Amino acid sequence: MNNQNTIQPCYHCGDSCENELLFFDEKNFCCNGCKSVYEILNFNNLSDYYTIENTPGTKNKQVTDSYYKFLDIEEIADSLFEFKEEERRLVRLFLPEIHCTSCIWLLENLHQLNKGIVFSEVNFLKKEALISFDVSEITFKELAILLHKIGYAPKFDSQKRTSIINKKEYFKLGVTLFCFGNIMLFSFPEYLNPDATFLNSYRSFFSYLIFGFSIPVLFYSASGYLISAFKAIRAKTINLDIPISLGILTLYAKSAYDIFSGNGPGYMDSFVGFVMFLLIGKWFQDKTYQALSFNRTYQSYFPLAVTVIEENNEVVKPVEQIKEGDQLLIKNEEIIPADAIILSGKANIDYSFVTGESHLIEKGQGDSVYAGGKQVGTTIIVKVTKSLDQSYLTQLWNQNAFKKERDNKLSDFNAKLSNYFIVAILIIASLAAILWSFIEPSDVINVVVSVLIVACPCALALSIPFTFGNSLRIAGSNGLYLKNSRVVENLGKITDVVFDKTGTLTSQQNATVKFIGETLNSNQQAAIYALVKNSTHPVSRMLSEHLKLNNLENLTVSHFKEVAGKGISGVIAGKEILVGSAKWLENNIVKVKGSATYVKVDGKIVGYFQVENTYREGFDELIINLNANYNIHLLSGDNDGEKEKLKPYFTNESSLNFNQKPIDKLNYIKGLKENGKTVMMVGDGLNDAGALKQSDIGIVVAEDVYNFSPACDGILDAKMFIKLPAFIHLGKYSLTVLKISYLISLLYNVIGLSFAFTNQLSPLIAAILMPLSSISVVLVTTILIRAYGNKHFKL
Repeated sequence: MNNQNTIQPCYHCGDSCENELLFFDEKNFCCNGCKSVYEILNFNNLSDYYTIENTPGTKNKQVTDSYYKFLDIEEIADSLFEFKEEERRLVRLFLPEIHCTSCIWLLENLHQLNKGIVFSEVNFLKKEALISFDVSEITFKELAILLHKIGYAPKFDSQKRTSIINKKEYFKLGVTLFCFGNIMLFSFPEYLNPDATFLNSYRSFFSYLIFGFSIPVLFYSASGYLISAFKAIRAKTINLDIPISLGILTLYAKSAYDIFSGNGPGYMDSFVGFVMFLLIGKWFQDKTYQALSFNRTYQSYFPLAVTVIEENNEVVKPVEQIKEGDQLLIKNEEIIPADAIILSGKANIDYSFVTGESHLIEKGQGDSVYAGGKQVGTTIIVKVTKSLDQSYLTQLWNQNAFKKERDNKLSDFNAKLSNYFIVAILIIASLAAILWSFIEPSDVINVVVSVLIVACPCALALSIPFTFGNSLRIAGSNGLYLKNSRVVENLGKITDVVFDKTGTLTSQQNATVKFIGETLNSNQQAAIYALVKNSTHPVSRMLSEHLKLNNLENLTVSHFKEVAGKGISGVIAGKEILVGSAKWLENNIVKVKGSATYVKVDGKIVGYFQVENTYREGFDELIINLNANYNIHLLSGDNDGEKEKLKPYFTNESSLNFNQKPIDKLNYIKGLKENGKTVMMVGDGLNDAGALKQSDIGIVVAEDVYNFSPACDGILDAKMFIKLPAFIHLGKYSLTVLKISYLISLLYNVIGLSFAFTNQLSPLIAAILMPLSSISVVLVTTILIRAYGNKHFKL
């Protein structure tokens, strides 16, 4: 290690090494902190961190073991964890030093720094990292110290997070407004065309004052655009900030030249006005995004209901009404919506929605369970110990482990269009510069700057999020809760609609149930009731409601098992009982017409439940509307007893498919897609999970109790089932609105460029008009999508 006298930039953070220069591994470092981070990364073969961005690190203070000692206190640590089970912990940390792609790369490779870190996922916009770690390998305090050492000290006061981020933008706008007011004041004499005496005496003085007020605007207020453009150029890419930055720099350079050459203040008023309108436009966009609620909460976007036990009665309530102390009935395959303690029953909890790892954890009476866990087995009763965190359950729905891998061609097209647009503008600006160098050289800068400013493609960039964002909101407010904006896009491309039958086309509320076979005594009825009430399958729910009317004894079920598409089994009072399809129970059963669910007790078939399905209200109208525009198909696990009844609704008999196992449904969807079809699958979310995930859009129809299904792309309130054609058409309409917003943006640019190219548009007017194009896109998309909603979804 050698001290050097030459001032050089730090290899890690980029700061100048004026006060201290440390030389290590043929590289310069400004302090021991930066040098230590480099050593840690280099030792763990993570030096690629420095190849993604130059000087990506941030300077960090040295940290001692006592700095995060409070994290050793169990009560404090537990309040910060999102998940805690056995040795596994899941925590979401605010890391304000995240600033570039290198940061993302390093933080998502933390597992290479310590084997106790299982995975980490970065949300760049929120400057958050979701980290899963094993406390047997690394404690929470050690994790915080590790993050601090590598330059990402966690902040634990989440209440200050939003204000810190927002205050920075408000400060920038405030500084710009202050400087703009003063520059306009000092420029006022120029506007009045004073006599030569004033110009000779005060012009230089006022010009230098104006230049002084312009400095903080360039280096502080406009820094975000300049830095973003610089990083894009260094990475050999193009982004929207490049033409904006070119406009800012050329306008500033021309004005500075005029000031120091004695020609007056130049265009400093236009320069500061341009930055001011940029920041106002950004503020407007941020406000509009918040109004559209793109970061959706569970309360506003899920029709999830839970069964609450009140005075020994089962009451179905919306999930947002859950409060601490409530007793919840959690059935097989249902998600536990809040942290709770088990009051009765044996739990087998699958936390794959939280951790991504599918293995069951056994829990008994008195044990704690966490929100997001899925019960597998018999019904359990839990007591809520922590109020519902809706945003957390929303995050579960968007977990990477359950995302569908698809190309987003429209979004790619939008990115390419923006890039081509920027290249075209740079070419137009160059042609304008060449042309006006011959016509009037003194106007070259004014023309080029006006071209660069007026042609900002911000409106293009806003077209997709605001069009699809408004569509998301309209759909959600009318009972279709979509996962993200990409689903809206795919809705507009649907060619085929595939339905499940039971629980989807049929309604359990008005179905009639009767038992055919040996007369069931009260003990047998109680045993069957105890078994079926553990399942959330539509048929099981119908049987449960039917048997509950007899005030049966509440028996305990052991060895409960549910086989998707086949049936359920369990041991009750020493007897093994199976309820399900004929083929699953016994191959030689003579099948009956209609929907029949067989019962087997200790190896003997005792009869079957005949379920007379009632189709949902508006079924006829729905099928007629869909047949006019789409190919419709039916995939049912039931026998073909109702085939003749359904034939008139399906124009192609080959599209009617019965006795379908879950794998059969999946393969059918796969075959349609291989033939170039864009497929929507509409099911009940249990037996249809594979088909829902295989389809381009998977929609689950929700009744009273909702079975959490990450495989789906949306949840449709059963009461809005008849509106399904209107929801699909909303996707097509959204694509049309998107094209209109593109047209508005391009039309605005063509008109603006024609004025700018012919030197009829000042930079200040261009700066005013530029955010107006963005505002116009927002207003047009909002008005058009709302008009569609008012027309088609009036209840």
